[in-house]
Amino acid sequence: MKTKGTPIEDASAPLGPAKRHAGHSPRNISARAGAKKAWRNDAEHPLSLAYAKGQLIRGNEHHTSQQRFEAGDEYRRLYEIMHRSGRDSTDINLVSGGAALSLTQAMADATKRIIAIDSHLKSQDRAIVRHVCGEGWWPSEAVRKACGEHYDKATVPRFCEALDNLIEALAAVRHRRPAPTPPTR
Repeated sequence: MKTKGTPIEDASAPLGPAKRHAGHSPRNISARAGAKKAWRNDAEHPLSLAYAKGQLIRGNEHHTSQQRFEAGDEYRRLYEIMHRSGRDSTDINLVSGGAALSLTQAMADATKRIIAIDSHLKSQDRAIVRHVCGEGWWPSEAVRKACGEHYDKATVPRFCEALDNLIEALAAVRHRRPAPTPPTR
């Protein structure tokens, strides 16, 4: 019952994020009836959103959604390291030492690792993983770009299949010993 001057508060409604924007949407914290609600930032990375929505459960039964997410997140981390500019985007000052376009050892290592991972992926899987995990495309857009526009309903399972192949590629790279260097004369 509302009394004069006191608002009625709905305990199940989220109060809202500190600074709400168009990318926020309400979500249930748990699947239980009457569970509390919170806000989700839909502007997160598409891989994180797919994992949060439970979309990474489809695919090879030997892999879990957690493994798919971790593999995609590792690829994303390597891709970000590989493309660092060494400059702060807010005021264009050098963040790390060295020349403006110098290739750091971390960038070189990340590039070598991405090349090794990509060499174990088929071209469609490589394109899907690169577009979603590396470049932040939505999985549906990446699958259609890599496999064709006829993928209208099966984009999530195809994305999970690409992540399954990424898991296997990462395992192959981890267990592969470096190729022996040819003797110099």
